[in-house]
This record gives sequence, C-alpha cells and structure tokens, in this order.
Amino acid sequence: MFTVVSSRMPSCWVAELEDGRLTLAPREWQRAGFWEDYFDGVPAAVDDYDRLKAEILADA
Repeated sequence: MFTVVSSRMPSCWVAELEDGRLTLAPREWQRAGFWEDYFDGVPAAVDDYDRLKAEILADA
C-alpha cells in the first residue's frame, strides 16, 4: 500500500507486467537482481540508482 503524492510520473519510468505483477520504475531498477546488487553495494547498481534517482527528482 502506498499514497500517491503527485499526478506526474517521472519520464524515466516504464510499466512492466510480469506474472500478474505491475511495476512502475526505471527499466534498470526492474531487472532481476537489481535490488540485491544495490543493497550488496555493487558499483554499477549503486551508480544506476544514484543517476536515476537524480533524474526522478529533477522531473519533480
């Protein structure tokens, strides 16, 4: 559950439907294993997160 705080969707977000599950996020964040890599400190995942987070905030 979540609360929508803006009617705008960041330009880098894409919708993905897999196994009945809908996700809205940057494509890079939707790849299998991304969040495990991010929380394990894998540099490429951390860089993707930081870059896309900055892009999302700039769109706000």
